[in-house]
Amino acid sequence: MRTALRATTAALALFGAVIAVPATAFAASSPAQQASPAKSSVVAENCVKSTVIPSVFHGLTVKLTNSAHTGAKAQLRDENGKVLGTVDQSKPLDLSSGLRIDGVLSTAPVFKHRTQGGDMPWTAVAFPKLPKDCNATGSLYSTTKYGSLTVKTYKAGPQVFSSYIIENGKRVGFLHPALNTYQDVRKVGERYIRLTVDGGTHSWTGATTTSPKLGVYKLAGIEKVRLVKKDGLYGVQLTSHGSWDGAETVFVKGKSLILQDNNTILVLNANGTLSNYIYGHAPQTAPVWIKA
Repeated sequence: MRTALRATTAALALFGAVIAVPATAFAASSPAQQASPAKSSVVAENCVKSTVIPSVFHGLTVKLTNSAHTGAKAQLRDENGKVLGTVDQSKPLDLSSGLRIDGVLSTAPVFKHRTQGGDMPWTAVAFPKLPKDCNATGSLYSTTKYGSLTVKTYKAGPQVFSSYIIENGKRVGFLHPALNTYQDVRKVGERYIRLTVDGGTHSWTGATTTSPKLGVYKLAGIEKVRLVKKDGLYGVQLTSHGSWDGAETVFVKGKSLILQDNNTILVLNANGTLSNYIYGHAPQTAPVWIKA
């Protein structure tokens, strides 16, 4: 397996490209991190934004979270952080707590709160705004079922696709592969949903490690991945020959990272667990830890 992060052009021709990641640099790794190379980058979740505002109730606060995956959510909290009331897509109005969200799944949700019922006016506050790419736009391109999940994919232009993942009538995920990343992935329960830049969807379940364990893993044959950790973030390196010289380390923050080389798909979750899907292999098995 070629070093995946240096094979973007070739991999595109082979149906899957590796992710081209933002150029957020880390310092060189310490010996405790097995001398990971200085060349590294981080992929962070940018489709979830949160802020905390004062409540209209004295001494309380409200945490506002806007998510492309699950919509808007507001939590009323006391001075110790205890949640006293919540409104979200499941329940956008709570009269007893004086909480309300208008446009809970829209691109511009608005939070409203008040201390009394009746004719008392609501105080309105806009939720944090998400980046433009965190909203599905265009016409419906396909609807695909995977178990209990429904994936609705929208096309806004050539190689401009995005998908909403729905379960039991609720939005539980959002996918949007940029041109330079080729594909995106979201884990819902035990199922992975993958969307490519040409609008193709793919799903699998399982084949995931049970807990993060730093070191080298075997995927299939001689294909290997090394799991590392730095500054609280998990990262991966890929190699085909056991040498990590020149292999880029990609760290994840708050989301899952998907990489592909030839017939092998690798996913690193933010909690350090790894999953893979290998075309032509049945059954699919999780990466196997080899050594530290």
